[in-house]
Amino acid sequence: MTLKAYWRLDPAAEPDRAEPSARAETLARDVRPITINRYDHYVQIARAAALTAFDGLFIAHRQEADDSQIVAAAIARAAPRLRLVPEFPASVGSAVYAAKQAVTFQRAVHDRLGWAIAPDGDPDVRAAQADPVADADLGARIEEFLHVARGVHGERPFDFKGRFFEVQGGGFEAPLSGAAFPQVFLRGEQEDALARSARFADVHLFAPQPIEALRAKIEDLDRLALAAGRNIEFGISLGLAARESTEDLADLPETDIVGTYDDVAARLAELASAGIGHFVLSAAPSLEEAYRIGQFVLPRLRAHQPALRAAA
Repeated sequence: MTLKAYWRLDPAAEPDRAEPSARAETLARDVRPITINRYDHYVQIARAAALTAFDGLFIAHRQEADDSQIVAAAIARAAPRLRLVPEFPASVGSAVYAAKQAVTFQRAVHDRLGWAIAPDGDPDVRAAQADPVADADLGARIEEFLHVARGVHGERPFDFKGRFFEVQGGGFEAPLSGAAFPQVFLRGEQEDALARSARFADVHLFAPQPIEALRAKIEDLDRLALAAGRNIEFGISLGLAARESTEDLADLPETDIVGTYDDVAARLAELASAGIGHFVLSAAPSLEEAYRIGQFVLPRLRAHQPALRAAA
C-alpha cells in the first residue's frame, strides 16, 4: 500500500489573513496592492504542500467562505503536481453539470481532481440554500447524484429517472468523454454511510477514533464492498500538533494527535497498519504548519512504509 498524504485547506480558517478589507490601518504605509487577496493565500498553502511532498490538497466546504471548487480551479496551475480534492454537498445542483465541470477540470489539470462529498447542512442551512430535500432523503440524493454523474460520464446515451434527477439521452462526446472520472471520497460512521461507501466510494474517510474501533469498521466496510463487487480504500482526517521535542509541546492546542515529530509519525504509521492509506492532515496556522508537517512528519511516516508493506 502506498500512503497518500493530503493537506487540508479550510477557506474559512484565519478569515482575516490576506483579506484586503481586513488590513489594519497603521502608521506604516501598506504597499501591498489590492490585487493581493485571499486567493494568493490559498496559492501559498498549495505551494507549501507541493514543496513538502504532500500528495494532494483537500479543500473544505464552508458555507460562509469561498466555494471549494472555485478555489481548486484557481490554484491548480500554481501547484501542478498536487491532487486537488474539493469538498461539496450533493445539493450543489445538477449531477450532469457537475460531471461536465469535473471532466473539464480533468482536462485542464491532467486528471488530478477528486470529489469529496460533504455532509449536508442542518435544515435551516439547507433552507437558506433553497434546498427543500428532507433529512431522511439526503443519503438517497447522494447516491443518485453519484449514479447520474458516473452514468453521463461513462455512457452515451444515458437514461435515468429517479427521485431527484432525471436524464434522457445524456452522456458526453469527445473530447469530454476521454477524461477520467474524479476519485470519490465519502465519509460517515453509521451503517447507512458505510453501506453507501461500499457501493459508491473510491475512498472512505473515517473520523478520529480508537484504533480497535477503526480496525473493526474497516473490516466491516471491506466486507460490504467485496459483497458489492468492489474494492475501496480507507482514509482518516486528523488535526495534528507536532514539534521536535517534548519540551516544545507544552503550549500546543489539543488536537487529534499531539507529539514530537517521531511520535506523530509513529501514530500515523499505526493507523496505516490498521488499513488506513489516505491521511487528510491539518494544523493551524495552515500555511506555516503545512511546511512543518511536510518537512518533519511526512518523511518520518514514509520511512515506516517498507515495514508496513512487509507486514501487509
